[in-house]
Amino acid sequence: MSGCSGFGKFVTDTATLPGANPNAPGGENLNMRRVRGYSTAETPLLPAGGNIWPGPPAPLPTLEDVEKDRIGTILGGASNGGGSQLPDGGEMSVGEPDGQPDTSQSVTGKLPDAEPDAASKYGVQRGSASTIEIPNGDGTVTLIHPDGSVTTTQAKKTQAPATPRP
Repeated sequence: MSGCSGFGKFVTDTATLPGANPNAPGGENLNMRRVRGYSTAETPLLPAGGNIWPGPPAPLPTLEDVEKDRIGTILGGASNGGGSQLPDGGEMSVGEPDGQPDTSQSVTGKLPDAEPDAASKYGVQRGSASTIEIPNGDGTVTLIHPDGSVTTTQAKKTQAPATPRP
């Protein structure tokens, strides 16, 4: 038995000196020395110089702050110099006040017809994709093919294997 742990460990785990408590926990660290009543010398914790803590977190914005940030944006509406709101029957346009085209902020162009395929950046190779099947609750299956086309078909009935009769 002493071959697994060594003779010294085996003896200290199994034998005690006369007068020693066999149930006392072992150890020689600082807390065990304090428990036994021995004197201990410890290095005190000293304060560090400077401010090591981060400042308080920024306060959450109020609704007033959010409204101030929206003024001057397209969604917040352009500043009309303190004018009134849109009158009844009036027309509104984005970036073209008073019906005149604004060449400094005109929105021109169109959205692209297609977005570039970014899947190759993430390790997906063309041709390695398979059809994705999404079952619907009405007995149909939506199929998303590797080329991006989507079709819906009737779900195939799976037949349970026939059980032999005794």
